[in-house]
Amino acid sequence: MNRIDDPRSVFYLRNQALIEEWAALGESVAGLAHAFLSSCADGIADLAAELSPEVDVYKFLEEDEDWPKILLVLPGWFPSSQGALVPGVDVAPRVGVGLEWNKSRRLNFTTTPACAFTGIWVDVDIAGGRELSRKLRAAFGEAGLLRKHKLASSAWWPAYRYETATGDYWNDLTPYREQLIQSVRSHWMEFAPRIRDVLAT
Repeated sequence: MNRIDDPRSVFYLRNQALIEEWAALGESVAGLAHAFLSSCADGIADLAAELSPEVDVYKFLEEDEDWPKILLVLPGWFPSSQGALVPGVDVAPRVGVGLEWNKSRRLNFTTTPACAFTGIWVDVDIAGGRELSRKLRAAFGEAGLLRKHKLASSAWWPAYRYETATGDYWNDLTPYREQLIQSVRSHWMEFAPRIRDVLAT
C-alpha cells in the first residue's frame, strides 16, 4: 500500500490536530452537562412539594457516582417495612420516578444514549429487585403505557425515554430544565399509582 485514497480518512489525516483539539472539548461539555443536570434537583424538589407532602426526593449525586440520579419517592418505596426516609441514613429506595445520566466523558445534551433520560428506576441489585422490575414491566406493558408514551424499557428502567435539548439551548437552559421536570411530572402522574399497586401485591 503506497497511497490512502479514502476521502474521509484523508480529511481526518489532513486535519487531525484540529479535529483532536476540538474533540477534547467534549470532556468540558460533559462537566457542564453534569453540573446542569445536578442543578435540576431544586426543580424536582419543588415538583415533589407540589405533588404531595408524602413525596420526597432521593438524590444519588455523590462525586464518585457514575450514574447520578434524582428520584421522586414515597415512604413505602424503601426496602424497610417502615419505609421512612430518615435524613442521614444511607437507605436507597427500591423504586423511584425521575432523572438519570451517565457521568462520562461522552455526556452531552443532545445525543442518545449519551444524554439524560427520565422514567421509572428500580434497584435490581437488592433482594427482590429483579422480580420487582419484571412485575413493573409486565404491568406497564399490559396497560399499553410503553407504547402510548413511546417509552423504552430495561431491567433498571422499566419505562424511560431519552431527553434531548433542542435549538440553541446553550443560550438559555431554562426550557430544557422545564422539559426535564415536566417529563418527570408526567411519568409520576402516569406511573406512580401503578407502582403502588405492584408494590401492594
